[in-house]
Amino acid sequence: NVNAQNAGLYNLAGTAGMMAMSDPRLKSNVVRVGTHRLGIGVYEYDIFGKRQRGVMADEVEAVMPEAVALHPSGYKMVNYGMIN
Repeated sequence: NVNAQNAGLYNLAGTAGMMAMSDPRLKSNVVRVGTHRLGIGVYEYDIFGKRQRGVMADEVEAVMPEAVALHPSGYKMVNYGMIN
């Protein structure tokens, strides 16, 4: 069920407008678990020692570039408030 899958995504994001590191280079053990309403993948992955659910910045950037920003570290972040 896509709504249930996306609910986990939005719970992870928390409040609207939260920027989250979503650069694929930071993620490991990536498994696609669904499809976001934008037509991009929803994934479960390990990042910073935790298992999380979300999207890949490069995929978001392809369909909604305004929702992606570059962190000073050089990694891409997604504004989850803009894609929900």
